[in-house]
Amino acid sequence: MSRIFINYRRQDSEGYVGRVYDTLLQHFARGDIFMDVDSLKPGVDFVEALESAVAACDVLLAVIGPHWLSASDDAGNRRLDQWNDFVRIEIASALKQKKLVIPVLVGRATMPQAEHLPDALAELVRRNAIEVSHQRFGFDMERLIETIKGTLSAKVPPPTEAGPARQKDVLYKALRDDLVNATTSPLYAVRTENRYFPVLGEGSLDARIMFIGESPGKTEAAQGKPFCGPSGEVLDEMLQSIKLKREDVYLTNLVLDHPGAKREPTPEEITYYVPFVDRLIDIIQPAIIATLGRFAMQYIFRKLNLPEQRETITRIHGKLIKTRLHYGEIHIVPLFHPAVVLYTASQKEVLKQDFVKLTLFM
Repeated sequence: MSRIFINYRRQDSEGYVGRVYDTLLQHFARGDIFMDVDSLKPGVDFVEALESAVAACDVLLAVIGPHWLSASDDAGNRRLDQWNDFVRIEIASALKQKKLVIPVLVGRATMPQAEHLPDALAELVRRNAIEVSHQRFGFDMERLIETIKGTLSAKVPPPTEAGPARQKDVLYKALRDDLVNATTSPLYAVRTENRYFPVLGEGSLDARIMFIGESPGKTEAAQGKPFCGPSGEVLDEMLQSIKLKREDVYLTNLVLDHPGAKREPTPEEITYYVPFVDRLIDIIQPAIIATLGRFAMQYIFRKLNLPEQRETITRIHGKLIKTRLHYGEIHIVPLFHPAVVLYTASQKEVLKQDFVKLTLFM
């Protein structure tokens, strides 16, 4: 099911839509976003196919650029007035099905007036729009993403008699299944060739503290468990120093498959896996995200568009950074990766002192 449907006109807003789509991929799975009619198979009834795609979505983003209203065909006829116009079919179907339709204004476009729209689209003017500009792109997209996530969360079936934890279990199982079936991953071949496990994480789904590392090592991938090698022994010692157990927190990584060698993750790998990590954060909703190493730190800082994103971990480790996610206030605590102790023993005391900062939230 494509939970987010992006409706747009190529000659009007294609450049903007590509950037919007790339940003959405940092927060949602690729399969949750339907963007282009090119993904329809040849020979299908395109009206039925588009209406079915809209029916499967929860949110339709109607991207409106400066020429959205006046765009015409080669004969000079306005496209919105034509029965077979894709943009018209998709929006009209979403309105009829009472989907959440969010007009997204780009290129300094303004909302059209009802008298300038065909009857099937007249209701669009009653939908509150959001402007996404080049100057405030990060801020504007964060607002849009929070709105989408709020809508998708509301679509989750209500908790059963087992209570709220059961709802988390359902979402977590779906996430794990998606990771296991992530055959398009750049590391899937490494996983299958070596009979490794993907390593989603371990710990409490109700944890207040969530740790995000870099990527699982060979031992972790062989066992399907994060931080079970030498770095894990250091991490366990740090947790014990502040009277925490593994089952009290949640442990995961930025990349969820072993890269096949002891190396840094590539941008392609990070881009692929961060939607899974974002879904984990949404499920657990931690009060504190403790990043282990510079890659996880940079991911969180960029995700939240924090001013500290230009800082190095050497300068900012152990700092408490207050910010917000869609579910409320959180703190980010950047920490050195436990592996630093394996190479520089003197860093052990530094890491231990930084871990003490976490006791402020216990």
